Amino acid sequence: MRWTTKAAEAGLPVAMFDLGCSLDKGEGVAAPDYPAAADWYRRASEACHGSAANNLSNMYLVGRGWACPVVPATPPQYRPSLLELNGVT
Repeated sequence: MRWTTKAAEAGLPVAMFDLGCSLDKGEGVAAPDYPAAADWYRRASEACHGSAANNLSNMYLVGRGWACPVVPATPPQYRPSLLELNGVT
């Protein structure tokens, strides 16, 4: 993971995506780091990496990596299930 981190910090979109995946899945680290994964996905998607944009949008969809997983536009009947999905009680 050390070389992936160096390559990502050097600005290589594929390495940014790979690092985001590793952090998202908790590979090579003690536990998943969702905020860091989202940041690397964002950086890779800004560099036109399509899969990174897809993964970032999925993180937005389920609220992984953000303090508030429920967006105001979510209908009230779905909010409890979204909260349970994200482990928020």
